[in-house]
Amino acid sequence: MGMGQRQPWLALVIGNSRWHWGGFEGDRWLGTWHTAPLSLAQVQQLQRGDFAIAAWRQLGIDHAPSANLPNGDFQRQGHPELWMASVVKHPVAWLANYPALHRVETALVPLHNSYPTLGVDRALALVGAGETWGWPALVIDCGTALTFTAGADGGLIGGAILPGLRSQFRALHTDTDQLPALDLDLDLDPSPWPRRWATDTAGAIVSGILHTQLAGIRDFIAAWEVDYPGGAVVFTGGDSEFVIHHLKKQTPALAQRINHDPDLGFWGLRVCRRRSLEALEAL
Repeated sequence: MGMGQRQPWLALVIGNSRWHWGGFEGDRWLGTWHTAPLSLAQVQQLQRGDFAIAAWRQLGIDHAPSANLPNGDFQRQGHPELWMASVVKHPVAWLANYPALHRVETALVPLHNSYPTLGVDRALALVGAGETWGWPALVIDCGTALTFTAGADGGLIGGAILPGLRSQFRALHTDTDQLPALDLDLDLDPSPWPRRWATDTAGAIVSGILHTQLAGIRDFIAAWEVDYPGGAVVFTGGDSEFVIHHLKKQTPALAQRINHDPDLGFWGLRVCRRRSLEALEAL
């Protein structure tokens, strides 16, 4: 095994709402942490500090995965490799001068039958699901957008995109004069929630959005299981636990057929790095 396959490295998946960081030592997973979108000044500070613990602490961010390293810090290797994928354009330029940056775009993800506008986050999540949970795999990403991405034998089958839960709540408020601003942080007690036949406006919004989204998810899963019996169904994304909780309440039989893995994008980046190292060693 080469040194590159044992050294600590960082993974970064930049989403629409949050930045997702992961730590590895070779293939060994050290853990994850999440931040709000960072500013240019914050990114420059982290780069100057080579992403060491002290640099994170100066930003007030708990960099817990470093504690799992043998010597306690990514900085022990100088500039740690940073494998990054982003669905947002401007942070890419901020990191462009980092000497150990490996930017992963969709074309570099080892996924057959892809297309140029496929989001790199979707491609990575599908490859990560295929490696971790086996092919064929259906990834349901519950984030700013709700996406369905299906693949088999290391290739893309296809998928679908619609607004995520929070996006739907925001859209109803911002695009209408009278409807209130709501979010997912609603009280689930004392009665079962959400009530399907609501008797107030807020309840009607919650019922409409959540019940129709859960119905759509169930329909996609049912179609997937007809086409690929026994294929993996893996949920990921910031709202996935919330969605799974209510999906299982409505359809308990689904509980044994769905999986939850919030780190699929990191597993996809790990595959990309491993393939890159293997190609270098083969030269």
